[in-house]
Formats: sequence, structure tokens, C-alpha cells
Amino acid sequence: MLEEERPPEYRAVIIGLRGIGAQRPREDDHLPVYGAMPGSHAGAYYHHPRTEVAAVCDLKEDILEDFKAQWEDVWPGVRLYTDYREMLSAEKPDLVSVATSDHLHAEMVVAAAEGGVRAIFCEKPIATSLEDADRMIAAAEANGTLLSIDHTRRWVPGYLKAREIVRSGEIGALRTVSCDQFSRRAMMFRNGTHLLDLICFFAEANPWWVVAELEEGFEHFTGYRGDGGHDPATDPFASAYIRFDNGVRAFYNSYKVDFSGSQLALTCEGGRIEISDLFARLIRSSSHFEQRTSTILPGRYAMERQTAAVAELVRVLEEGGELVSPGREARKTVEIMLGILKSHHSGNRRVEFPLS
Repeated sequence: MLEEERPPEYRAVIIGLRGIGAQRPREDDHLPVYGAMPGSHAGAYYHHPRTEVAAVCDLKEDILEDFKAQWEDVWPGVRLYTDYREMLSAEKPDLVSVATSDHLHAEMVVAAAEGGVRAIFCEKPIATSLEDADRMIAAAEANGTLLSIDHTRRWVPGYLKAREIVRSGEIGALRTVSCDQFSRRAMMFRNGTHLLDLICFFAEANPWWVVAELEEGFEHFTGYRGDGGHDPATDPFASAYIRFDNGVRAFYNSYKVDFSGSQLALTCEGGRIEISDLFARLIRSSSHFEQRTSTILPGRYAMERQTAAVAELVRVLEEGGELVSPGREARKTVEIMLGILKSHHSGNRRVEFPLS
């Protein structure tokens, strides 16, 4: 006799239902492949066999109704709230997703941690000020709550494989990380956060100092003054040279243009890795005039990106261990971004970390 189907064991709630919070991936009925990779928190819970969304929260009733219509075949009893504190109190969830605007994360994360939630999956950046980031980290640590930040590429096989190659010493010590990001949405606190986090991901050290320049016209931008990541005109692109305390030198460059794309180059003593969301390749040379390039082929996994982040939270809750994108690691990106602002407004001078 077949065993009874195992019910979900972790009840989740989502705060913020635009795009990354709620979007449901489309399946192509004409192809014999199934389970389209989700690009949202709701999609990640949908694909994990032991989680279910019990309730969701947004300030706008029409967005709540859209969520219900989109997901009611999966979670027919999902409850809708416009007050996240009321939801946390009534639902007492195991997992909380915070998918609101960049500058609004702190109060929700602190409330969830202090309310006894076991794990929080928060959108990037963790916050837009160090004060908010520190409050969030302190609340999570004081209450034994796991806090994972959605720097998505930390759960992408290609980037993980590239870091394993660097860590192995196969191509010698890492010397420089250079990244470029171009699109109309190449805003520092929005998409730029991902690339700055990847620099930290590969450098595996603390930032020591930075020299930087912002997009023209942002003389007013001495602290975060964006609109939550919606309008590119409210958040600058930037260029920066970042020195880490282990000797790694990093170069970050972004620009708002119609051409879209991003790429990192990791230069080591004995080779170089070039990687993006589209490719990963290892380059070696025997002389100044000869190079050999091979494709880095990562494994294929049923759970990547946000789905892997949720799976990681479940695993660490049950087995212990470290998260790949914890709050303290995400804090580095915020400090670098604030250092970039400070450098620009001090005449592009060197700004040392930790920030005072």
C-alpha cells in the first residue's frame, strides 16, 4: 500500500507581492519539460515539497487579489492581509519572505525575528543604511532566526563552480575581480547590488578601502534617496575601485545604456575566469601570444536560485550549518555602496572601512 502523501511541514508567508515576491513561472505546454525555474519567492515555495504559503501581505487590495487569482489552484486557502504585523501575529509562520522595496526591509525583518519566526528570506540589498542592517542582524541573532539575503547568484551553479576553481588553487591565488554592468536599470542599489555582492563572494575578505565616482547629476545622493528600485532616474550608476584586506583588488563599473548585460573577470596567478549569467570559461596561457580557453560546465540541479535558497533554509533549520548568503555577508555590500557615496562626495577620495 502506498504511503500517505507527506504534507508540507513549513508554513511560509510573503510580505510584498510585486514581481520578485509573487510572480508565477509560465509552463510551455508544447515541450516535454516541467517545473519552469521560478523567479520569485512564491515560486520557490511552490517548488519545494515541504513548504506552503499560508498567507500573504501587501498594502494594495488589487495586488492581493491578483496573487489569489494567480495561485489559488496551489494554495486555495491562502489568507490575505494588508498589515504585516497582524499577519505575523495571527499566522505564526515558520518562514517569512520580505520582498518589499529596498529601504523598507528593516522593520519587517526585526518584527518577524522578534515574533519567533524560524527563518527569513529577505530581498537584496539587506538594507540601505548600516543602522538598519545592524538592527536586522542583531534581531535575527538574538532570537536564533536564520536570515538569508536574496543575492541570487550565490545559488547559481556556474558562479559556485567558478569559486570552487579559485578556492582549489588550480589557477593560483586570486588577484583581481573586474565586473561590468550595463542596462537602463544599472542602478547601484538595485541591480548593482548583485555585482558588488559577487565581488565579495569571490574575494572572500573584508573591504579595506574604496575610491569611486557616481553618475552625473547625483550631487544630492549622499545617502539612499531612491524610490525602492522602480525608477532608474532615482538611483545612480557608479564606478569604483575596491581594495580588500587580503590583497584582492576589485573594479566595479556600471552604466545606464540600452545595451544590457553583465560580466565578471577573475584574474589569478595562473589563469583567468570570465563569467556571466550566460557563460563561464577558464582561460590559461603559455605565453603572451597563446591562450587556451575551455568552457566551465557546472552540474544541473533541480533547485537553483530562489528555490535553492528556500531549500537551504530548510536544510540548515534541520541539520545546522552556514548559509551562503547570511546577513553579515550582505552587510558588506551595503557598506561598500555607502563608501562609494562618501568617496564621490569627498572629491573621489579614498574612503576606509569600517565606515565611521
